[in-house]
Amino acid sequence: MLVNRKQQSNIYEQHEIPPVRRSLPKLDIALRAKCLATVMLLFAIAMVSTVRSEAIVRNGYDLVQMKSQVVSLQRENELLSLDIAKLKSPQRIQSIATTELGMVVPKDVYCAANIPQNAPTNTEKEKGLVSQVVNTLKSNKGL
Repeated sequence: MLVNRKQQSNIYEQHEIPPVRRSLPKLDIALRAKCLATVMLLFAIAMVSTVRSEAIVRNGYDLVQMKSQVVSLQRENELLSLDIAKLKSPQRIQSIATTELGMVVPKDVYCAANIPQNAPTNTEKEKGLVSQVVNTLKSNKGL
């Protein structure tokens, strides 16, 4: 029996399996460097694209703001042109002259004409015109 037990104990013993040595793959440092350079290049391209997009959006907002300023300045210019036209109107100037400055509108307006010295004169017509002017002045003074 003793012998038998030893044989049974051999059955339960595990045999030692020699470890299998696997060779680890050799690290490819050049491939890793290329992958890192590719990732860095893609990151740089993404950053540049983002910065450009932001600049385009900012310029768009500036453009809209400038267009609104142009519209408001054009409106203001039109209003100022209208004010200038109102200030230049003859009716306004006449009303200021009569009310504030005390001026009066003349009833009769006389104009003098330059007659050349060598032109022939008609003395009878001149006498008639002078007498008409004198008669008009006398009649106005009587009023």
